[in-house]
Amino acid sequence: MTEMLQQPYTGPSAWTRAQMEADKSWIYTLSPAEVAEIRAAVAVARGTGKPLEAITREDFPLATLPRRLDALGEELENGRGFEMWRGLPVDEWSIEERSVAYWGLGLYLGTAVVQNARGELFGHVRDTTAGADPQTNANTRFYHTNRAAPFHVDGADIVGLMCVRTAKAGGASLVVSSTSIYNALLRDHPDVIPLLYQPLWFDHRGERNAVTGKPYWVTSICGWTHGKLSMMYLRNFIESAQRYEGAPPLTEGHRRVLDLIDHYAESPELCLSMAFLPGDIQWLNNHVTLHSRTEFTDWEEEDKKRWLMRLWLNRHERNRFTETYGYYGIAPDAR
Repeated sequence: MTEMLQQPYTGPSAWTRAQMEADKSWIYTLSPAEVAEIRAAVAVARGTGKPLEAITREDFPLATLPRRLDALGEELENGRGFEMWRGLPVDEWSIEERSVAYWGLGLYLGTAVVQNARGELFGHVRDTTAGADPQTNANTRFYHTNRAAPFHVDGADIVGLMCVRTAKAGGASLVVSSTSIYNALLRDHPDVIPLLYQPLWFDHRGERNAVTGKPYWVTSICGWTHGKLSMMYLRNFIESAQRYEGAPPLTEGHRRVLDLIDHYAESPELCLSMAFLPGDIQWLNNHVTLHSRTEFTDWEEEDKKRWLMRLWLNRHERNRFTETYGYYGIAPDAR
């Protein structure tokens, strides 16, 4: 058990929905000059002939945008913990151009880490399972379905999601401050705070930890990363880990705290819904935010179906995510 925070967490990461709706500074619209700068960097990177994941920051030269990307990194790490970038001309670009533009911007924020045991550094969020239900199939991931996703974190300091195409209906993006959830628990239910720091089993859901070789990992919902409170919340991973022999049974208290986290994450007080349009990039700090999406109805035509591109980026060499997920943060050729 790590040190428990017994006072409200203060700072810009502890925000409410009303505050974010009143102050839209979290939306940054790229100027025509900045878009042109990205176009030029894409051309240089493609000219190297390198495959996407071999492209380096030096292969993607930007003149003025690095200062804005530095400010974004500071906002994610020490500010509100999220930002939306708007204005990339994805409809005008080929798949390769979109991918290179997104990958290149990510290089200025952190180091890409693998997103699954297959070693993928560049992911895609699409419905590929024809309506499979992750609630009943413990090896199915929500990002491969059209189902509403529970609030959760991803396995790196930062997750970036770039919208290429939207669904026919639904699929709204939801974000909530996990530090505000902690404050609400401390305010209304202080008796559950110790449970946030107790070790729990988390399911790898069909994959295995590269360090331990086990299909689960063990950590607490709350802990500390570089002196800051961090929440690792994946309720369906916690619950499906109960299938493994030796898993400590979830108590009534554990289930109560999971219900309470979901309650505050979904509450009108804290839950922020945002439009996600083609060309938008949503950047999130997994330590201080949880994210989700609503269920969606997709188009029948394959070339119109909902499609997001995904990056996982680490700002630091070591963090709670690389230490506990196991294979995440380990380069594919080192596994």
